[in-house]
Amino acid sequence: MASPDPAAARAFYGGLFGWAFNDDGHFTLNGRAAAGLRQGSKAAWMISISTDDPAGTAETVAHAGGTVRVPPASIRDLGTAGVFTDAGGALFGTWLRSRFVGAQVSFEPGAICWYELASHDPTRAETFYKEVFGWHALEAESAPGDPYYEFHHNNDTVGGLVPIDHRFPDHTVPDHWTACFMVEDCVTACKRVTELGGAVARSPHPVAAGWYARVADSTGAYFAVIELSEDYWI
Repeated sequence: MASPDPAAARAFYGGLFGWAFNDDGHFTLNGRAAAGLRQGSKAAWMISISTDDPAGTAETVAHAGGTVRVPPASIRDLGTAGVFTDAGGALFGTWLRSRFVGAQVSFEPGAICWYELASHDPTRAETFYKEVFGWHALEAESAPGDPYYEFHHNNDTVGGLVPIDHRFPDHTVPDHWTACFMVEDCVTACKRVTELGGAVARSPHPVAAGWYARVADSTGAYFAVIELSEDYWI
């Protein structure tokens, strides 16, 4: 994530998820890398998608209608990072691992458990990510009138795809990715968010996988917390 106030971000996520911070610029959960943090003019979370060919991925992004925002470049001896927007304008990054392989913990309280793309045009989004990463989208379990899709790569489910529709208070919100973090209790997590100076943008509500809420940290970066039902624990 990027933050105009990294110290405030460290305090917020330390208080919410119990994260510490290491010398490589990573948040850690019980000694394992959970996310990255850098100084930025705007507070925001950004997902990173693994690639073994950063230059080739950049070319394919442009061919598929996306934009190269920051060409792939080495980050010390950690790996190679690039920043892009997809055909709908949603920002994402890519990562070629070197010394740092990526997040070392997931699907436990305080760790990443899901990535979700909100799009005005899900068909366009599926076409883009299929061309760039070989993903395909399948309709998933959802409430009547609330369509939801999942991106798949080979035999793995890698993220969600939700149309920007009546579920979004502001229908003019641009396409965007959301990082979702697992919590033990969604209501308690939202209360803690506000205690730490953040805000709850969408209150806890039931979804197919459990209870979900959209929140913002004390510097304005939006993310989601989800209390997974037992069927979704790994």
